[in-house]
Amino acid sequence: MLLKNEVVEIFNGEMCHQFATASIDGIPNICNVGAKFIREDGKIVVVDNYMNKTLSNLKENPEVSILIRQGRESYQIKGTAIYLTEGKEYEEAYKWMKAIGDKYPARGAIIITVHSVYNSITGPTAGDKVQ
Repeated sequence: MLLKNEVVEIFNGEMCHQFATASIDGIPNICNVGAKFIREDGKIVVVDNYMNKTLSNLKENPEVSILIRQGRESYQIKGTAIYLTEGKEYEEAYKWMKAIGDKYPARGAIIITVHSVYNSITGPTAGDKVQ
């Protein structure tokens, strides 16, 4: 799914977003992610530099959510993730991360196929599906 321009602008324009996962038993985890980009095909890539609980959850449950926000505008992106430590998609993420800074280990790449996007702003449209 290709994301709407307003979603892409917020995703790219803000340094950090909140990334939520859950274990197979439904125990949630949320972390900040700054090492992220959107591919041309609309998939989101999050680089794993220091994730532990998130990685454990992804191995059990691939369903994820990212909350992006800029000012009062906010969206929740839902999708399914795969975790890669080799191959073309991992190499792309690794090179991207290393171009930002060699101090980042780029242990893995989380590739998220987006399924839906919801409005997350306060008010009557909160929770409405926008994509």
